Amino acid sequence: MLIAFSLPPLLLDPRSPHGHEARRAIRKCTRLVGKSQYQPGGVVFKIEGAFTRHTSKAANAAALRALMDCLVSLDLLCLDAFPDLPPLYESGTWYHLMPYQYPWDTVPSLYERGYGDCKSLAALRIAELKRAGIDATPVFRHLANDRGTMFHILVWRGDGQWECPSRILGMRTAEEEVRS
Repeated sequence: MLIAFSLPPLLLDPRSPHGHEARRAIRKCTRLVGKSQYQPGGVVFKIEGAFTRHTSKAANAAALRALMDCLVSLDLLCLDAFPDLPPLYESGTWYHLMPYQYPWDTVPSLYERGYGDCKSLAALRIAELKRAGIDATPVFRHLANDRGTMFHILVWRGDGQWECPSRILGMRTAEEEVRS
């Protein structure tokens, strides 16, 4: 499976300190998931040993965690480079389920589009919390059916609280849709 991350030019410049740190985070993720290749506007990870019909939950979770940790690291770099960006919950960004072919967004791409799904929203929220000195980590939920496995990503805060940026920003469950 191929998973693309959209990156602002600053993170693609290997001569900049932010670009150097971005490449370090991408190399770390690549060692854990398979291969990667830079392309205009981002990087594409070729996932090996995960996200197939027969892959174990543990292998999927390990790959997803590596990808999420990388996206959080990249968002931390973006928050450092662009300190005037508004906080997620004040940005006007809203939840929208993205087709799997769409790139995972770092904060500049997410804000430019104006909407994103759980992976991009949770990664940014975790980066914001970490920047504020609050420990936070991604937590995954999955639902498997005959078409594959769908993941949902939540935020587990070090202070013992759960956060679902997707729900805060407009995600509705199927049950809520029926009741409307």
